[in-house]
Amino acid sequence: MAKFVYKFRFFIIAAFVLLTLVAALFIPNLRFDGDIQALAPTNVSSVEEYKSVSQTFGGADSLAFSAQSEHLFTPEALSEAAAIGKELQSLPDVSDVVSVFTYVEPVNTTDGLSFIPYVDPDALPQDQASADALRARLSGIKTVSGKLLSADGDTLLYIIQAAPNVSRIRLIEGIQGIMKTHPGFSFQMAGTSFIDYQMVSYMKHDVVVLVAFGLVAVLLVLLIGFRSLRGIFLPLFTIGCSLIITFGFMGLLHAKLTIVALIIPVMLIAICNNYAIHFLTRFYEDVFVNGMTDKVEIIDSSFKSLSKPVWLAFLTTVASFISFVTSPIPRIAEMGLFIAFGITYAFAMTMFFIPALLSVLPPPKKHRRYHANEALISNIAQKAGRRITKRRLAILAVTLVIAIAGIIFIPRIVVDSELANYFNPKDPVRQGIDFINKKVAGSQIIKVSLPLDPRTAEGLAKARQFQDYAESLGSVGSVFSIVDSIQTLNRVFHDNDPAFDTVPDNDEAAAQLLLLVETSLSPERLVQLVSEDYQNLCFSIQLKAVDSATLQKTADMLRAKAHEIVGPQGVAIAGVSLISNQLNHLVIISMLQSFAIAFVLIFAFVAFGFRNIPAGLASAGIMIAIVLVVFGFMGFAKIELSTATALVASITLGVGIDYLIHFSARWFSERTSGKSLEEATSRTLSLTGRGIIINAMAIIFAVIPPFFSQFRPIMYFGILCFMSILLSLIGGLAVMPAMLSAVPERFFKRIRVG
Repeated sequence: MAKFVYKFRFFIIAAFVLLTLVAALFIPNLRFDGDIQALAPTNVSSVEEYKSVSQTFGGADSLAFSAQSEHLFTPEALSEAAAIGKELQSLPDVSDVVSVFTYVEPVNTTDGLSFIPYVDPDALPQDQASADALRARLSGIKTVSGKLLSADGDTLLYIIQAAPNVSRIRLIEGIQGIMKTHPGFSFQMAGTSFIDYQMVSYMKHDVVVLVAFGLVAVLLVLLIGFRSLRGIFLPLFTIGCSLIITFGFMGLLHAKLTIVALIIPVMLIAICNNYAIHFLTRFYEDVFVNGMTDKVEIIDSSFKSLSKPVWLAFLTTVASFISFVTSPIPRIAEMGLFIAFGITYAFAMTMFFIPALLSVLPPPKKHRRYHANEALISNIAQKAGRRITKRRLAILAVTLVIAIAGIIFIPRIVVDSELANYFNPKDPVRQGIDFINKKVAGSQIIKVSLPLDPRTAEGLAKARQFQDYAESLGSVGSVFSIVDSIQTLNRVFHDNDPAFDTVPDNDEAAAQLLLLVETSLSPERLVQLVSEDYQNLCFSIQLKAVDSATLQKTADMLRAKAHEIVGPQGVAIAGVSLISNQLNHLVIISMLQSFAIAFVLIFAFVAFGFRNIPAGLASAGIMIAIVLVVFGFMGFAKIELSTATALVASITLGVGIDYLIHFSARWFSERTSGKSLEEATSRTLSLTGRGIIINAMAIIFAVIPPFFSQFRPIMYFGILCFMSILLSLIGGLAVMPAMLSAVPERFFKRIRVG
């Protein structure tokens, strides 16, 4: 292998550089996607229902937009509020705006029946007395007070219906432009379009931060660990090339960058230096400790001594990410494949590019800085080896107790993929949701489609029954449907007799009233309420709930009532929050499947690699304990299990096992050469331990930047990865030697290291 690399060293160097440069050309093809539907499989019921309702009623995406002013009911403020509504309606990505200025009511006039808005934008109050009278009138209207107008009278709600195939970025930027021209009002937004806009904006920010600060963190660790130019440059160059080749490959496939994809640069920066660090650690050991000078011999020695542990580390790490292929969430499966691809490229660079480049460069010169702490390290290693060997049973007992403690807290983990909870409490997304929930009917909007014909009395009666039930639920703020318009029109037709404040009881009256309502509504408004063939009605339901459990419970109750009224056929409930809730179940399935597959593959690779089942069981047992502690911490700290944090289990197995493999390989080699338990442990800690610590520190520092992510799941992912790698380091340098020393020697007699 060394001779091959040396012979074709210039070709190998050129090939890797050229391939990386070509990949860079495809990176501009990448696009960010903050839509929750990008995470969910297309065949899940919530996505299918969302698409069905969108197709039938001209879209299922609504945005709640509030405008607040302490002096709202003054002629000047009302005029400005009406102008805001007109400006919103004029945006190219808006199909309709529901507000007090557009929601019409039937009124008997001297000229006959007329439909006028609750607040006519063309006949606004001209004096304070008229404005006060308008406020009093609106406060007494059930469909306005607390719904389109806050109970305290200082906030108006505009429900913006996005146009089909909307450009969400352009929509939000257009709304923000309107906000800037009305400084006298305080605005808040809540809805899928705003969440998507913020997610894309934050993802662009996070990618830069994660890559830049991750590379700086690794650079500092390499500087401290190697204190040499090539020791810093080669691992960093490997990381850079892996990032370019991976994102270039994603660009070639026109893959989209979702919130899950933010983990890709974090993992590549953390892992892709792994093999280079271990290779360079052995390379420097052969040069500085063993006194080797011939380039081919040095590279050959590094290959031979690291071939098995590096290969096993590579296979187990890749296996942990390949295991995500079984995930029912497509973007998680893609993420696993892309990270595995990047790691494979980094491994190939370690096996070919780095030794080829080292063979071109002059041999490194001995420098005192590398040896400055060698005596200290050796002394610490000897003491640690002695204590670990002596207290091996105590170490294992403490590990077992901590793992059991972790099991106790695991049941406290809450699964939550609700998009709003991805953001911090002070974020505009959360502030908008909280404000609108508090002031008016609610920020969450779901749409329910029922197979009812509004031209029949039976259809309207069932629609009224369903709407009454929906409005009785505590989590429901308001319900908009054509039922209210027909019922109000029926009362007005009968001289506002309260006895007729209900839907008509015969088909002829139902059809006539529906025809009148149709003439009063714009086509954009009508298509949101009634299907073109009159076979389905849509109910827009505003919810004040934010947590996924309450949202799902409300949706389940609405579905059960709909089935009771019309039967299960043709009922559809659409809402992005419902897609998020269905992701919760898929997140658990994804985690369990990928973890099980990763565990089996990793155990098989270790056991087969060492030709020893006890070695595989020892490594797997320690990693299981670490995973239990990490997830126990999740339950204790009340960290939600989301699409990001669910990845930690498999990643912990794949990354953390590397330290156990490298330690075990060197430990078994030392024991085979005749070293005692204490000597084998001390020597392994002194030599291989250096590479393990440098690598672990590089990963630990690489996962610190996610702490500052705008997204809570990514932040928690970084924290959990930090914890899992730290525990894996302890497991590799303390628990593993204790385990190897405690297991009877006969179980490791036939082990194969080389």
